Amino acid sequence: MSSETSVAPVAPEPAPSTGRSGGVQSVARAARLLSAVVDSPTGATLTELAKTTGLNVSTVHRLLGTLTAEGLMCRSPESERFLPGPVLLRLGRRSLSSSGLPDVTAVLKELADLTGETASVGMCRGESVLTLMSVQCEQPLRYLGEPGRAVPLGASAMGLAITAFDPAPQHGLRAGTPPDTEDAQAAARAAWSAEVELLAARFRGYTVFEESDGSGLRGVAAPVQSGSAYIRLAVDIQGPSSRMTDDRLPQLGAAVTAAAESLRGLPVALALGQL
Repeated sequence: MSSETSVAPVAPEPAPSTGRSGGVQSVARAARLLSAVVDSPTGATLTELAKTTGLNVSTVHRLLGTLTAEGLMCRSPESERFLPGPVLLRLGRRSLSSSGLPDVTAVLKELADLTGETASVGMCRGESVLTLMSVQCEQPLRYLGEPGRAVPLGASAMGLAITAFDPAPQHGLRAGTPPDTEDAQAAARAAWSAEVELLAARFRGYTVFEESDGSGLRGVAAPVQSGSAYIRLAVDIQGPSSRMTDDRLPQLGAAVTAAAESLRGLPVALALGQL
């Protein structure tokens, strides 16, 4: 009888399943959905995502439910379109924290010091703009900044800058359908006024927005070119209109535009511009 111990060969660990019931396939499909949403400038509907990814609607619906529940996606209450969720945004910020965010803070700090007003950078999310970072000025009376706050595109200087300078065509009033009521006429005048303001903003390179809530705040913003086919980012300053007077607007606009140009080539701007 041999004294050597017989050792049975160890079977190799089976490869991860990629079949219909395999978890790896579910992860791959979820990644395709995330990429499709991130690449869409205004988010995407369930039907659009099914078409883009080649997955059937029931599979997309199931995966979207999980991704939304986990915070990787969210759904716009206005348009029902799916957008990058808060967890996905936090992951992006975390991965860039050592290679870009300090530079963005430095640009905002320089802008705040130069203009004497609070400086912020924001990102387009569907029909809203989300404030990502703010650096407060040193004035006793100042705008505090609200990182994490989302407002409609038409309700902030940053939102107007994203709208005005986005290469997507701007839709105005339809010709041949003149308004026939006072309310329609008022809406038509407001639409034309907004279009004229956007045209003026493109000419001068920055937007100006007056808060209508009685706060007396005024904002000046410029778009950030970030490598995307669309304008996704903007930088602004906000402060009391008593300081941000009309005669200072060219100077303030030039400062904001220069800050937007400084942000243009930073890794964080290039990455966030793709979200």
